[in-house]
Amino acid sequence: TVEKIRRNGGTAIAVETDVSDAIEIDALARRTEDEFGGADILVNNAAIYPYGPWDAADETEWEKVFAVNVTGYWLCAKAVKDQMIRRGGGSVVNISSITFFVGTENLMSYVASKGAVVGFTRALAREAGEHGIRANAIAPGAFPTRATDIHPDQDKLWSDTLNGQAIKRRGRLEDVANAVVFFASDASSFVTGQTMLVDGGTFLH
Repeated sequence: TVEKIRRNGGTAIAVETDVSDAIEIDALARRTEDEFGGADILVNNAAIYPYGPWDAADETEWEKVFAVNVTGYWLCAKAVKDQMIRRGGGSVVNISSITFFVGTENLMSYVASKGAVVGFTRALAREAGEHGIRANAIAPGAFPTRATDIHPDQDKLWSDTLNGQAIKRRGRLEDVANAVVFFASDASSFVTGQTMLVDGGTFLH
């Protein structure tokens, strides 16, 4: 990704970071300020995705899912808050999931964490709005990623996905990227606290 950005004339760095570790997150925020003068946009996308019956996981796995999928988002937002305020505001885009809206089986800890992301997004939007910071969430449907690769029956996964969608094609990663760009840009300057479903019309509301 970094090389692609650079080839197209942009500037980018990659910093390996454990988003559940506040010390590493603070170091990442300082690096961002040193390299780019601060953050205007934060996209929280890190997640872990354990698959299996709800009662088969142990407490350690459950807590790890929430540490990455929820606490990590909160830590990142806290770390860049002051930078965004100094720069006149900013946009936080949190990646949730369609699984929260449908209660997907064998993904309980993930589903619960993605529901928490929706709640976090709404609360952040309410509290940070006075500082010019917007917060929105995106809930993607099923996309061909490493996460969906863990499903044991791929044919059934994609058949069920297409049958449930109003738009009868597989989602492309660009579909999610375009939604991120919308929320990150001034095109959504009067939108905050919202969750956009990018799922081909699986869940209609």
